[in-house]
Amino acid sequence: MSHLFLFHFHKFTLQIYTIHLYMIMAPPLPTLRESEMYAPITKWDQKGMALLTGEKGIYRLALHWEYAFAISGFDVFNLDCAIRFNPFVITNETRKQNLAPEPLLEKIFVQRAFTPYQILDTLKNIIQNEVGNTIYFLLAPCKQFLDGDVKDDEGLFLLQKMLSCIEEFHTREIPLIVIESLSYKHKNFQSFFPKLLGASHDLWELQTEEGLSRIKVRKTKAIA
Repeated sequence: MSHLFLFHFHKFTLQIYTIHLYMIMAPPLPTLRESEMYAPITKWDQKGMALLTGEKGIYRLALHWEYAFAISGFDVFNLDCAIRFNPFVITNETRKQNLAPEPLLEKIFVQRAFTPYQILDTLKNIIQNEVGNTIYFLLAPCKQFLDGDVKDDEGLFLLQKMLSCIEEFHTREIPLIVIESLSYKHKNFQSFFPKLLGASHDLWELQTEEGLSRIKVRKTKAIA
């Protein structure tokens, strides 16, 4: 059974928090400049699906982005498919800025899914019942489809079903950021992942080498 954690708080005034976004954002990840850290989401048009990938650090980076969206007045919905959401990243940033964590956490929704069917059902429900002023995050969606309990043929079929749902987000211009690792060796992932890359209208890769990190823009239709 999936676990649903729901929070709600009165919406911040978007105009005020957008003006102050750069002044009160969380400090950057080590070796990643603040301007570089937030550039992808500040340039993203929030219409359809974007993808953040990389070998490591991507889920922590995504939580920094969620913090930035929440403090700018958006609600954030996480579909967490592999227990990647860590609320302490959010609370640590609020403490660094001398902000109470509760109002920010109350703007962030987390639903956990533990089977491919739960993931598909939730994506379909979001498409049918989109909530305005909300940024959707899909964390580690492929993992459950690659599980040993899922037969290879079934897993590949269901991955294609998920891709169809994700493409529908773009058709309807529902803002979705997919966070997925490059590290899976499963043959189904190797077959499916290029299709996910192809469906992404904005594609960012977090690269880390010799202790230094950077976000590589692989594809974009970013606003000016």
